[in-house]
Amino acid sequence: MEKRRKILHFLATFIVIAIIFSLVLPLETLAYVSVRGYFRSDGTYVRPHVRSNPNAFKFDNYSWRPSQGLYNKSYYAPTKNYSSDWYTPSYITDPDYYLGKSLYESGRNGFSSFSIPRSTTRSYSSSYSSDYYSAGTGVDSLGATKHSIPKLPSISIPANAHLNYFGTGWVCNKGYKKNYTTNSCDPVNIPANAHLNYYGNGWVCNKGYKKNYITNQCDKVIIPANAHLNYYGDDWVCNKGYKTKYDSNFNKIGCEKVAVPANAHLNYYGNDWVCDRGYKTKYDRNFNKIGCEKVIVPLNAHLNYYGNDWVCDRGYKTKYDNYFNKIGCEKILIPPHAHLNYFGTDWVCDSGYKIKYDNNFNRVGCELE
Repeated sequence: MEKRRKILHFLATFIVIAIIFSLVLPLETLAYVSVRGYFRSDGTYVRPHVRSNPNAFKFDNYSWRPSQGLYNKSYYAPTKNYSSDWYTPSYITDPDYYLGKSLYESGRNGFSSFSIPRSTTRSYSSSYSSDYYSAGTGVDSLGATKHSIPKLPSISIPANAHLNYFGTGWVCNKGYKKNYTTNSCDPVNIPANAHLNYYGNGWVCNKGYKKNYITNQCDKVIIPANAHLNYYGDDWVCNKGYKTKYDSNFNKIGCEKVAVPANAHLNYYGNDWVCDRGYKTKYDRNFNKIGCEKVIVPLNAHLNYYGNDWVCDRGYKTKYDNYFNKIGCEKILIPPHAHLNYFGTDWVCDSGYKIKYDNNFNRVGCELE
């Protein structure tokens, strides 16, 4: 009796483990889903049919049309792993996509009307093709009806190339570039003082050299006095406190010292000067900078944010002469039922009041709305 109990216990444990493994182990999924017939809430009966497997795309749905969107926004999540099948069109990850499409177009449900083709190697196609090869007619040995299966073209990869990321074509190996005439990969000819670029399909000059587009070579960068290589290493720039000197044809020929006048200092880049705070730039008749002059701040005013001019204090407004030159600040006269605006440069009527104008459209006060 005890022996029988142990055997039954062993068999029960084995069955439970087998069920768990069947649930945990990954199952081969199809790019199509067979939907059984069902009744909607309004009583309408939906016949059995085939639909595409859900993913982040719409354009591999069997019913997709170019006028529709490309993505399933309700499914799309940028934080997901882009390398997963969820973010790859079904027709790339599963050749059974085309079988499902043929079932969809023929109006079949896919439950028992076909035999699922299986092969040891998969062929890939970059887009849906209407070319089909016939698998025969009638029924097979299992009694399932045979249908036309889509013909998936193979990819011919030339020497020094490999499949691209999606498996839909080929790209040249690093150190080779595509020849669009021969549809092959030619080696990249790297000249002296150069190296492969980031993508490996061309070359760039080493630091301290620049490309000569006439000879297709790399020439050494000649650095003049008071200069240094730029960030990219393919040209020179003047040191701080110096500015670029040009010839009559606007070619760079060297660096000259920046002459900083009184009450001024070098700018952020160090290639020119700007006036100190409280001073403004002085120009000659040809609008050339010649120095810095002190900003004269009138009563009820202060320096602006940049320190090169003045603005009136809050509650005062700028006063101009007949030539629209600023000559001072005058107090803002606020009428009854009004207050200063946000900037403090004028008045606006209180809530419930509107501006009152005279016959010349001058503001004279506030009146009830």
